[in-house]
Amino acid sequence: MTSYVRALPLILIAIAGLSACEPAKTPPAPMLVVAQIDGVEISEPRMRLPPNGRDVTAAYLTMTNSSDKPQKLVGANSPKADRIELHAHLKGADGMAQMRQVDQVEIPAKGTAVLAPGGLHLMVFGIKDAMKPGDSFPVELTFEGNRKVGFSLPVVENPTQKTEGDKGHGSHQH
Repeated sequence: MTSYVRALPLILIAIAGLSACEPAKTPPAPMLVVAQIDGVEISEPRMRLPPNGRDVTAAYLTMTNSSDKPQKLVGANSPKADRIELHAHLKGADGMAQMRQVDQVEIPAKGTAVLAPGGLHLMVFGIKDAMKPGDSFPVELTFEGNRKVGFSLPVVENPTQKTEGDKGHGSHQH
């Protein structure tokens, strides 16, 4: 057993040396901008396929603000859903993460706000039509000052067959 303990540093050095010899990784592809409004570029939109025939799911996107002042996303809607709410995972009084509706999402000046699984996201309720991966789902975002921009969310596979709302979401009213 002691020979394994003595060999561990050598093994770790060897692994580090091998990883240093890896070829350079290709940089990520540039984000495809699907809409713009007053210095905010919207990219990487997607909506998870609702799980198991349900009519609720989550949607995600990235908002990059090139202006010198913060911007605020204050709402979203779609003709193909009853409502869309802005949501975040926040820690409750008990320290546990819980999903909560939020009034706005701030995009900092010269910064980015990412709506992604496990964090900020759009909750889409009352989806009116059946969907499959590859379909498009129209959405309109509303920014502070009643400024609006529309685009389509591509529908993507739902790897977990769950939605953001399956855990920690049922305890609050909509």
